[in-house]
Amino acid sequence: MKNRLLTSAGIAAIALTVANADAQTAQPADSAEAIDAAGGGGIIVTAERRATDLQKTAIAISAFTPETLEQRNITNVRDLAGQVPNLFVARTSISHTTQTFSLRGVGESDPIQEPVLAIYVDDVYIPRQIASMSEFVDLERIELLRGPQGTLYGRNSSAGALRIITRAPDETTHATAELGYGSYNDVQGRALVSGKIAGDLSGSIAWIHRTRDGVTYDPTLGHDVNRIDLDAWRGKLRYTGIANLDALLTVNILRDRSDTRSYIPVNQPGSFSRRRSYSEVEPDQHLNSRSASLRLVYDLSPSLSIKSISAYTGFNLNPVNYENDGEAALIQKNLIHYNDRAFSQEVQLNGDFGDLSFTSGLFYLHERFFVERDGFSRTGTAATAPVNRLRAHNITYTDAYAMFGEGTWKANDIFSLTAGLRGTIEKKRFVFDNKVIDDDRNVVAQSIAGEAEKTWKALTPKLSVQAQWPPNLLNYLTYSRGFKSGGFDNRATRLDLATLPFDPEKVSTYEGGLKATLFGGALRSNLAIFYNDYKDLQVSFYDPAYVGSRRGNAGKAHSWGVELENDLRLSERFSLQASAGYLKAIYDDYKGAGGNGVDADGNPLLNAPKWSLSGGANYALPLGASGSTLRLSANAQYQSSFYQNALARPQDQVPGQTFVNGSITWILPDDRFQFAIQGKNILGANKPVSSTYIPSTGVYYKNYADPATVLLSASFSY
Repeated sequence: MKNRLLTSAGIAAIALTVANADAQTAQPADSAEAIDAAGGGGIIVTAERRATDLQKTAIAISAFTPETLEQRNITNVRDLAGQVPNLFVARTSISHTTQTFSLRGVGESDPIQEPVLAIYVDDVYIPRQIASMSEFVDLERIELLRGPQGTLYGRNSSAGALRIITRAPDETTHATAELGYGSYNDVQGRALVSGKIAGDLSGSIAWIHRTRDGVTYDPTLGHDVNRIDLDAWRGKLRYTGIANLDALLTVNILRDRSDTRSYIPVNQPGSFSRRRSYSEVEPDQHLNSRSASLRLVYDLSPSLSIKSISAYTGFNLNPVNYENDGEAALIQKNLIHYNDRAFSQEVQLNGDFGDLSFTSGLFYLHERFFVERDGFSRTGTAATAPVNRLRAHNITYTDAYAMFGEGTWKANDIFSLTAGLRGTIEKKRFVFDNKVIDDDRNVVAQSIAGEAEKTWKALTPKLSVQAQWPPNLLNYLTYSRGFKSGGFDNRATRLDLATLPFDPEKVSTYEGGLKATLFGGALRSNLAIFYNDYKDLQVSFYDPAYVGSRRGNAGKAHSWGVELENDLRLSERFSLQASAGYLKAIYDDYKGAGGNGVDADGNPLLNAPKWSLSGGANYALPLGASGSTLRLSANAQYQSSFYQNALARPQDQVPGQTFVNGSITWILPDDRFQFAIQGKNILGANKPVSSTYIPSTGVYYKNYADPATVLLSASFSY
């Protein structure tokens, strides 16, 4: 299939293209002309805001082409789980379109917090992990950058950046459609139409639909749960009628009515079943998300361009109801309304003057994040224990300002030096008006009210030395600093905690890398070794004395590891892929992780498997004189055990396991038509993928990945 489809949980995403392995000419980022001009056998990325060969880009970066995503059965962001060394992608989340990540041992497991791994969809920053899980249509590439990213991108990030880039329309007319049906009445539809509208105006419209029955049964409610129901649309208009100007307008709409997650309680009546939840809360979720962005690129000269990215993003999630125990008894339930509105403006000046190339920019973000949460929490393990009934009603205002720049000087044919600096100012204002409610959610008393604000500033540098040993070996050494601003705990129900800010998170990263292209370009092998030194690591933890979740800082933490990625093309028909990651991530100083006097010093960081391994094979088998082709693909991912609580108790440990996916695709002689059968988790891995244990209230539940599933699909591309 020439072009695969993509749709987003509110935006849209992804870009990678085949190009000449020796092409080093810097071009404006995401320039179709730059990518088309390269023409041959390497992979072109735009991680540095200009088109460069992946193997000559001095960043630890994993890149996925549309073909690679199809071969590995990656149809949404969650399917990246296990595909990238030392990237942890939660295989389950509180809802289908909410996604959490951890990279090199550092992440954000609380989905309402700002992400540590910054997500960009078509250069637009996504400020929350809610509505951040993308389904794929009209995909160009995915780029995952590991390590702090601040001197090239709009928002600072301490762990890395996930860039999702979709195809811009041009004058070429093309249409794509795909329809699939699979296990649990899984119905998937995708479509795209793109081409010239009139004169210098082109456009595209993409659509995705998915519905699926639940994979879990809830006898308390009398129906299956963990169902999927979403529709998304994306429209683009591109105008090139003014000399040297490329204007692109993008609008995204998402409607998600999928269930919130129903957890599997460890304590069940009768025998235990990993496909049985007893939650008494109807898992309603009504998410409406929309965004619009305007990208303007103007070439001031052949060597200098200015780029503007103006974006509005937002979602309304009302209601979103979930229960944090999975049992029929009232232990903890939350009935919530989230509303988020954000505006961002980024202006870049990018240049390439032979031996000197640079990116510079200004960035501004204003966000309003509204929360109304009616929470019911039992204060003990007994069924007769008192229940706290509290309404959190608060708004977090964020204003972020930044100036950043990065330049590379090519000293000679071998050595280059890169230096960058970012200045950040971020202001947070927290307004809260909490209430005490009754069983029917009526207000019976005032709890706390007030507001607090604080401003943080930071300078974060980057310095890198690269050696390009002609023609196919790159070495680099990099030092960089990352920063994530502080904030206020919007779950706080005490006045002292609501007005107490948590501190910014800071990281110093040291990294060395080797990128090799061998055997005439048949093998790409990339190695990275890193060390991260974290201070004031931001954490969410459960305090039994407080009887609730709190937000704060761990004192110090560190992580180090090794990452290896290999792609081998044995022939035009047969290719192999293998990657490995080793990670050691430790809290050096984490006091009060389980309440006063209960520390986590020396314990592993959350969601930090020591080993992450993946491998895959793809073979194209010609079917005799018919002219058709059978493409066989298989891949496997293994992650070792990890912990989901800093206390590292046995109940907090999630076991290691392997997931295997595969597909068989029949490509007709007219390659516009394809038929495929895709299998996920085909060996039926059934160990837990998450575990939550709160002994003070009796909460103990697990999550399990979807069972083995099959999808049959037919597709057409013109």
